Amino acid sequence: MLFKFEDFKAYLFRKTVKMFNLYQHMKSGDTKEQKEPETTGHDRFYQERSRSSYRKKKRRGACRRAQSAAEFNPESVAAANKRDAFRIRSVSTDKEESEEENSERTPLVAQKIDSLAKLLFNKSIMGSGSGKSSPSEPSASPRLAEQSMESSVALAICNEYLSHSTRYSMISSLNPIGSRASKKWFAIHDNSIKADRLLILTPLSSKCPIEQNEHSRGLIMELFRALHHPYIYPVLDLELCNGHALAVLPYNSRGSLKDLIYKSTWSDEYSRKYGSTGTGLPATQVARFGRQILEGLLFLKEKGFPPFRHLHSGNVMVQNGVARLCGLENTLIGATPRPPARSAALERVETLSLGHVLFEMCAGTDTDLTLLPDLANNYSQVVDIIEMLFCPHPPNLHELLLCELFRKIDLREMKGSCLPNFSQRLSRSCLSLLGEVARRQQTPPRRAPGSPGTPPTRRRYVQLDQDYTEEWQW
Repeated sequence: MLFKFEDFKAYLFRKTVKMFNLYQHMKSGDTKEQKEPETTGHDRFYQERSRSSYRKKKRRGACRRAQSAAEFNPESVAAANKRDAFRIRSVSTDKEESEEENSERTPLVAQKIDSLAKLLFNKSIMGSGSGKSSPSEPSASPRLAEQSMESSVALAICNEYLSHSTRYSMISSLNPIGSRASKKWFAIHDNSIKADRLLILTPLSSKCPIEQNEHSRGLIMELFRALHHPYIYPVLDLELCNGHALAVLPYNSRGSLKDLIYKSTWSDEYSRKYGSTGTGLPATQVARFGRQILEGLLFLKEKGFPPFRHLHSGNVMVQNGVARLCGLENTLIGATPRPPARSAALERVETLSLGHVLFEMCAGTDTDLTLLPDLANNYSQVVDIIEMLFCPHPPNLHELLLCELFRKIDLREMKGSCLPNFSQRLSRSCLSLLGEVARRQQTPPRRAPGSPGTPPTRRRYVQLDQDYTEEWQW
């Protein structure tokens, strides 16, 4: 009896060791694959999750033992060898026949190509000599030739920029998706994080205060690192090269707020996207987007950023229902703003631009104040704010936060423990760079002395009881 008990005990021990080894090999080896990066590029507020994490993994079939050579059927092996020999012989004979046919046809093809080239050359000479072309052949306009030349120059500059960096690679050039004809857009790939990016090429103007050196580049990157905010669209990189500014931005397949209003595809040409009238957004969405834009403007002001004169619906990106200000690089390089903001005073330019955006979100078209009575039924509170923004003494940004329309909006993006410290201070060199950018904005355009169309300057008298509700300080 004792002997049987000892054998049973040894048997249980062997079973336990075997099961332990079995579970030891069954480790969770897929945990590393399931983990996702905390951030996507430099943008910590928008994460595009990979689709593989949401799909169920297919079960792999059971491993089957391969057959040995002795287990094969001799008749099937002989038949397979015969088929293989016939296939090799037929392929070789087909190659020989095709080579003979190509050698016979080569002189005929060469003669046809030569005759076609001579015909086209003679037609081009006749067209240039007579100055007339046939109606069936469209003549290339000088504007198209100029655009093609500009596109080739822009592509060469981008290729030169990408050749010095191993991080980015060119995908393709995009259509003129913006209102500026001088801007060029390209789709590139970020090899470090395996994500697509948007490369924007903008020619520099004489008002650009940034010099093309490593010190200025370091200050720019310090500024953009400090401007991380849920309602600010990040600029991942900015480089000055050959009289142009190259800005790298995240790739947003949803497009801008203007694309949302007009129900258009962001990658289409600008002249085709916004030809028809758009559709007004719901009142709750207008209020939420307006509050988010307002928070982004206030954040830029707290950081010492110059007045943002490039605010319009095309420079507001929409991601996951969140409006984010875009186009900050235009202020730094001294780009000329659009006509509504070009003639506005610096202390009013942001509030006026916000009024234009609010109107476009409600009416689906450009600003026309005569349409406000028609919008009062569906957007009563928004219409009241638009009227205040276009009055002679509009409220400032801080006063707009006290309005009932914006005060009750819940900013869920500003909550959470993962948000960075927004009170990060900039260095003195970076603040001096922003001060120089603001000084260039305030400088009026120079006119030729003694020009006949220039009226004499008049002395302006300012009332002592005039109340300046907002003053920009540096």
